[in-house]
Amino acid sequence: TKKVQTPETDILIESKGKVESFFDKFGSKLMWGLVAVTVVAVGIFIWHNVSESKSLAHEQEAQVKFFEVLNNSGVTNTTADSFSVDYAATADAYLAVAKQYEDTAAGNTSYFMAASAYLFANDIANAKAAIAKFQNIEGDFGKHINAMALTLKGDIAVEENDYQTAAANFEKALAASKNADIYGQNVAKLGLVYEAMGDEAKAQALYSDAVVKYPELAVKFGKYIK
Repeated sequence: TKKVQTPETDILIESKGKVESFFDKFGSKLMWGLVAVTVVAVGIFIWHNVSESKSLAHEQEAQVKFFEVLNNSGVTNTTADSFSVDYAATADAYLAVAKQYEDTAAGNTSYFMAASAYLFANDIANAKAAIAKFQNIEGDFGKHINAMALTLKGDIAVEENDYQTAAANFEKALAASKNADIYGQNVAKLGLVYEAMGDEAKAQALYSDAVVKYPELAVKFGKYIK
């Protein structure tokens, strides 16, 4: 198993002293929160989606394989404070499902899950390759997963020290979904990137706007607004 090291860690090194207390309090939980939301969202989507696959039986077979990986990954048996998963093995398993069933909703979503796991395993090259294969999902519910795919692209860009690209993807993710949890994850990540780039004014404006749009986020961001 491998303890998670989030992309925010690299940002913190670049901006130490500016956002240290924020990251120490929320960093790991924010990354875990995204995965938790993802697991729930993907599960609901897969079971309720009817795709234009070769056959319903083929789609159902893909769903079974998807959930076999999900159930064996250990992700659902963890807490916000402590979790340990063999992310490399989980990523490889999702990628195998994706390649075999890429013409199905479950296969397409498996590319997203594989990219997530590769990122947690610090395998940036494979994470980037997997998320590039993911196709945007249509419909209102698909917007949430599409937003999280943009978040992953932002995380990958952070690992590559490409903060401009990271910021662009986090900004797109904010616009892609109105889900408060997903929005909050992206506010935290984007704020850290802005701080790392030396643009404290942008970070402050971001936090203030987030609290106005979603008052429940005041608990996370209110105290950091100057």
